[in-house]
Amino acid sequence: MHICYIDEAGCPGYLPANNTEIQPVLIIAGLALPKEALDSISRQFIKIKQQYLYGETRPNSRHQDALNELKGADLRKAIREGNKSIASKAHKLAQQLLDTLIAHGAELYGQVIIKVPDDKFNGTQLYAEAMMRIAKSYHQLLDKELSNGLIVADFRGSEINSKVAQPISLAMWEQKNTFPRFELPPTFGNSNSHVGLQIADIIISSLLMPLALAKFGEQIPESKHKKEEDLQNFKRYEKRLKTLCRDGSSLVAVQSNHPDIAIKFL
Repeated sequence: MHICYIDEAGCPGYLPANNTEIQPVLIIAGLALPKEALDSISRQFIKIKQQYLYGETRPNSRHQDALNELKGADLRKAIREGNKSIASKAHKLAQQLLDTLIAHGAELYGQVIIKVPDDKFNGTQLYAEAMMRIAKSYHQLLDKELSNGLIVADFRGSEINSKVAQPISLAMWEQKNTFPRFELPPTFGNSNSHVGLQIADIIISSLLMPLALAKFGEQIPESKHKKEEDLQNFKRYEKRLKTLCRDGSSLVAVQSNHPDIAIKFL
């Protein structure tokens, strides 16, 4: 069995202009972890997190430190704005985490949405479409492994959760079930209770977001969220991320006004 943890970075609000405070990119991604490896991945992640926060592992505080979430946005800031020592610690955590995921056969799927200034932007609809794309890629893994699976997405609010999960739920209720290997329709969890969601947040917010801002800088000129050093700081992770993304094929980028035209991100 595999469990796919889905999280997002950016906001679902429309972009009135490129130079506003609104984030110009919305990323929705899912990280599929083999259930039999979940305990090992969780324990290794907690150790990596403890070493980052405290400089040592803390066996007696493992449960407490699992609940204390380390946000990907904070790691991104540490790499971007921290001194050499702080940035080095954040890079070490990211590298160790990616290596752990690769060693345990994790897979990453996702959609990077580059916003075009347009008041017709529908973030919830685009989120639902991205969820469907992730579900289809994830189901291919389950077919390949002859495995069953479950989607656990980060809780965002009952109404929004219902809207983004509904297309997948309906597809499961069709006469010919589109997702026969899914145990249940998508469910939602709190990230401080799910290590998988915490890991997904770090991958998406601290690595994919700055890479997206760097790669699509020409489409989002004057954005206050870009940093000149982003490509230099985060390009080192492309090879590892590509390995997680089926050699790059399961992570795509689209423009918000043409979400049906997808290109490989890595």
